[in-house]
Amino acid sequence: MKLSDLGFSKGVVAETIVSTYGLDGKPSAAPMGVTLIDDEHLAIDFFNSSTTLANAKAKRCAVVNLTGSIEVYYRSAFKEANPEGALAQEWFEKAIVVNAPKLRLADAVIEVSLYHLEALDKEKSRALFKVRSLQASKGYPQAYCRAFSATLEAIIDATRVRALASDGKQQKRVSELLKLIENFDDVITRTAPNSSYSSVMVDLRKRIASWEQK
Repeated sequence: MKLSDLGFSKGVVAETIVSTYGLDGKPSAAPMGVTLIDDEHLAIDFFNSSTTLANAKAKRCAVVNLTGSIEVYYRSAFKEANPEGALAQEWFEKAIVVNAPKLRLADAVIEVSLYHLEALDKEKSRALFKVRSLQASKGYPQAYCRAFSATLEAIIDATRVRALASDGKQQKRVSELLKLIENFDDVITRTAPNSSYSSVMVDLRKRIASWEQK
């Protein structure tokens, strides 16, 4: 099996969840865009303030998880959406090859080691990883629903709203992002009412409203 068999294409950003161990040994995970260099190497552009980057630098490894569960994406992006304010420890188990955790709910797991890190600018760095192990579950093909991609885009845009909401100079951008989220919400309402996607959006809208009130 190769990365291209899992839908990766050279130079194309794929949405994944990257999991690492912190210095305290606790597992954590966050949604990350991952770019295929070739079937043995991946690149991730991190904000320098990223906890996942700090963990990957310290441990020199990580796990790239693929999942079709929108709830896993949401709870990884917004830790406060979890009952204890953090991802449940039982979501994780130790990876086979590298010193990092993997998600039990993942459809595929890519264990990687960090071999190069370069600064892109003052805010971001690019980490290059070598694939050490690849495991994927065998399942039936899944019917495509527009609500999945719409919810995922809404989650990503909401993380940007949260980061920019308190910056007076970024209010135009915040308004643009909120409009995009509203459009994604319309798609979800039409294609997947009373679903896990609509439940995520209900919770997400409440969080956005709380940021706007601050």
